[in-house]
Amino acid sequence: MTAQERKVRTEDSMQRHWIRIAGTALILASASTALATNGMYLAGYGTEANGRGGANIAVADRALGLHANPAGITQLMGNHFSVDVQLLMPQLDYADGLGNDIAGEDQVFAMPSFSYVRGGRETSWAWGISLVSQGGMGADFNGYMTPFGSEDDTFSEVRFGRVIPTVAYSFTENLSVGLSANLGWSDVTFDFWPDTSFYDDNDTLMDPLDDVGFFGLKMKDAPDTFNYSFRAGLMWRLNEKLQLGFIYETETESDYDGGTLIMDQASLMLGKVAYDAAVKGFTWPEQYGVGLQYRPAEDWVLAFDAKRYRWAGAIDVIRVQATNPDNAMTPITMQEIPFVFNWDDQWVYAAGVEHRLNDTFTLRFGGNYGESPVPDDTLNPLFPATVEAHATAGLGWNIGTYTVNFAVERGFENSQTNDNTDQMVNPFGPGVTVDHSQWTISFGFSKAFSRN
Repeated sequence: MTAQERKVRTEDSMQRHWIRIAGTALILASASTALATNGMYLAGYGTEANGRGGANIAVADRALGLHANPAGITQLMGNHFSVDVQLLMPQLDYADGLGNDIAGEDQVFAMPSFSYVRGGRETSWAWGISLVSQGGMGADFNGYMTPFGSEDDTFSEVRFGRVIPTVAYSFTENLSVGLSANLGWSDVTFDFWPDTSFYDDNDTLMDPLDDVGFFGLKMKDAPDTFNYSFRAGLMWRLNEKLQLGFIYETETESDYDGGTLIMDQASLMLGKVAYDAAVKGFTWPEQYGVGLQYRPAEDWVLAFDAKRYRWAGAIDVIRVQATNPDNAMTPITMQEIPFVFNWDDQWVYAAGVEHRLNDTFTLRFGGNYGESPVPDDTLNPLFPATVEAHATAGLGWNIGTYTVNFAVERGFENSQTNDNTDQMVNPFGPGVTVDHSQWTISFGFSKAFSRN
């Protein structure tokens, strides 16, 4: 075998190791901050909706209601401004067949939203705009004992926010439609055992096919993306007691680029090598839903939503790209790696009740359920979109034209185990178990400037 042939075989072997490594990294790169609870979405948007378990497709809440059903803003008279903050507090536990039993780091994610709506009796048109923390997921595990004899950490997050300009039109007092443009920005970052580097040629220097290698990864500069989708809504009041709502949102495609990926190649005597990084094929799903609002009495509201998230067409095959290494000596020069997630479509059901005690106080209670879209055999501890059942409660306090709202949500613990032996799908090995539960506290403030 010539020296050139040995070099080619060595590069091919190293690239196969890189495929296994980067496949794992891709899972991390696709994880998202804020630990949303219906897949990658929050159970509810706006403190009033959160108190009702997220049920708001057929309820015209205050300004942030435009996020649920843009048609509902035609029922708001005058100028309305809302500020909401959700504090998400996840609890994560990880265990595997290597003896690791790790509690995720305690974190509090603040998710603010700002909204303004203008409607009036003098016109059939209403408009609004909102800045919304959309949701996502993330995880942080420290003290992981790796198969390579090191103690290291893993971390991942994606940040995702949207600006949502909205317009709506009333055909009659009982029938309206609305349209929103969701203009989003997102970025992604991760660490995967960033200070671990291992390489073993199995004492066969001339045969690289049996070599074993692992090179820790860190996304130093986060790749980011701008994206967009559209949401259409209809609100139809059948009578004074019953109102229906319908929504549809298009798929949101997101290709992340402009990042820097650091690979620890110390075991190759190359130190840490930087690459240009991109993540392709990460998609937020098409969705549609129907809602019902029923008022059995003037001071009671019952709300129910059924919503479908099309995850199967969105979180399927994602690709990570690494190019242009800053060290010409590295044998790992360029690669694109497909990774299969195979998420399932998800139905989400939300039900809530609202009772106005008097002109000052309103009580809310609700529940929310959506089966985990993550199959057991593709579960990864850094992408734990697994919480299914939620219970919520809330309180509203009216002070003239001001309203202060509070809500608390409990996402009950759900446990999933991945026994898949395919290292390309489950790089952590069979027996990976993730327990995930969550508390969410929401605060909201609204101001109605006029009622004309």
